Amino acid sequence: MSGEGNASARGKEPPAGAALLAAADTGVVVLDADGRVVWSNDAATRYLGVDATTVGGLTAEVFAEQVAPRLADGEGFVDAVSEGGVDGPNRELHVVDGAEDRWLERRTHPIEDGEYAGGRVECYVDVSDQKHALDRLDRRERTLRAVHDILLDRSRDLDDRLDELLDVAGRMLGADHAAFARFGDGRVLVENVISSVDAAVAPGHAIDTSETIAGVVSGRDALVHADDAAERWPDRHPVGVAGDAGLDYYVGVPVAVEGEQYGVLSFADAAPKQGGLDWELTLLDITANSLGHELANSIREDRAEEQLQQARREFESLVQDVEDYAIFRLDPDGHVESWNRGAEEIKGYEERDIVGEHVRTFHTEADREIGYADELLDRARERGRAVDTGWRVRADGSRIWVNAVITALHDDDGELQGFLKVTRDMTERRAREKQLEHERERLEFVNRIIRHNLLNGMNVVEARANILEGHVDDDVAPHLATIQERVEDMTDLIETMRTFMKAIVEGEEHESQPVALDDVLDDELAKADRAYDDATFEHDELPDVPVLADDLLPEVFENLLTNAVQHNEGPTARVRVETEVGDDEVVVRVLDDGPGIDEAVMAHVFEKGQKGFESPGTGFGLYLVHEIVDSYGGRVEATNRERGGAAFTVGLPRP
Repeated sequence: MSGEGNASARGKEPPAGAALLAAADTGVVVLDADGRVVWSNDAATRYLGVDATTVGGLTAEVFAEQVAPRLADGEGFVDAVSEGGVDGPNRELHVVDGAEDRWLERRTHPIEDGEYAGGRVECYVDVSDQKHALDRLDRRERTLRAVHDILLDRSRDLDDRLDELLDVAGRMLGADHAAFARFGDGRVLVENVISSVDAAVAPGHAIDTSETIAGVVSGRDALVHADDAAERWPDRHPVGVAGDAGLDYYVGVPVAVEGEQYGVLSFADAAPKQGGLDWELTLLDITANSLGHELANSIREDRAEEQLQQARREFESLVQDVEDYAIFRLDPDGHVESWNRGAEEIKGYEERDIVGEHVRTFHTEADREIGYADELLDRARERGRAVDTGWRVRADGSRIWVNAVITALHDDDGELQGFLKVTRDMTERRAREKQLEHERERLEFVNRIIRHNLLNGMNVVEARANILEGHVDDDVAPHLATIQERVEDMTDLIETMRTFMKAIVEGEEHESQPVALDDVLDDELAKADRAYDDATFEHDELPDVPVLADDLLPEVFENLLTNAVQHNEGPTARVRVETEVGDDEVVVRVLDDGPGIDEAVMAHVFEKGQKGFESPGTGFGLYLVHEIVDSYGGRVEATNRERGGAAFTVGLPRP
């Protein structure tokens, strides 16, 4: 075959420029005005699996039918090629029958002049690398979300969460064996195991630290990663495995609690892994750190329970008028003997209705079935005190979240006389604290990922793109400029998010203070006017009035103005800003003349990652607006206007 590619069986000359196209990585198929194949190059043969020497002269439909069996959607490909449209949207093709899984992007261009005028050129670009990279990003996002949800789900037992965490992390690393073990007295105690390895042991197994690779992790006090573990440490084996199981691949990361080594997360497999695992290992390191915090919380709770002092004997006379606490005495078997005003208020029972009833009366049906009330009494008998936080049932059947302390009462001879129970209604406080704690920890987790991964990654992309500047031809230069511009935009967005989350999480420089609203609006309107040539921005006289905010306020209006322009489908966008000064707040409305907000996304428009109606943005702009305004004690709403378009209303408190 010559460098001119494959000519038609009808003897026509190859198209102009064929010498260059013949060796190109882009698959090229040329069709004449009758819709017949007249030329194709080697890349087309390689990608599409057709015999280049025989396709010449075939109609577009027959050509497509030969290619179709190799594709995941062969029927769709035949329809697209047979229709013969040009300048249409790009179409991805998934090649499933071949030496390797491949993704192609099909592009169709008309031939305007020359021998084949009226025909078209079919181009097939290999985008497999980009497609696989997106798949990897998707898997990473799902893993990150799963790890985040497991670590912050305080409603579940930590031991159950550890099992799930090992499963998720093991699948992320491609390891068949995963275990968590605790260090102590020169031994490693296995506490959790998720494994398909025959030699795996059950939780509770203990072994000398020197016989496990966990000892290496402990000695280095850092993550250990090896593809030749059996050869490197022939006298040691992974935690949770009895003896030599031929597990060459190993990852171990230490878990510290309050600055001290506590245990180790271990993962192992028989086969070494292909490709880099930098992102996965970084996430595993962060996961171990977060797990250490969870273990510290659990240990502190147990410690607090054990260190509680024993209460004195009955003191009904001292607590009878207390209304914030239910304080009452139980006999040695757990029956109510006394009742105070707080107990009546919290539990809903009058004294005559509850005295003589067993304490299990206040427990949920599920707790009664497992005998949880008796378990708490037994714990108080053995330890002197039992502390519990959980759901209880009031007289009317409603549930309340309480903190309860049961203290064993003994006489001078040490004989059990009964129990004193003090209960506090924590329902409202629990809901408030749970929401605040969840949001704060989520921001801390995301902020850590932004610092360690996203920003560093964007800096690398920016540096590499700058190196290419001046070394690309005129056709590629606009694409490079677009990359540089988008990298700069994303870096600015990441910096904004870091500033915002630092203010929320760390509480630094985020105290609201008087800010001149007219200056902020004037600056942002001017910036938007310069940025969008085809948009018109209108406003009445801006009010000379301060609002309670901080230096993030410009971000609010920059995002709202940008949102108004980007969601306009017409050739021009018209945006109007209206203000209204009230006694307690100043209202700013950003109105556009676009298509409005789809009712399907209206309720979720301020949620993170919500783009809405084919938005070109990141999906974080409106979420950022909501979070900033909410931190000021303000409000933000989205509605559709009767005359068309969307309206975003921001209410900012006055000093």
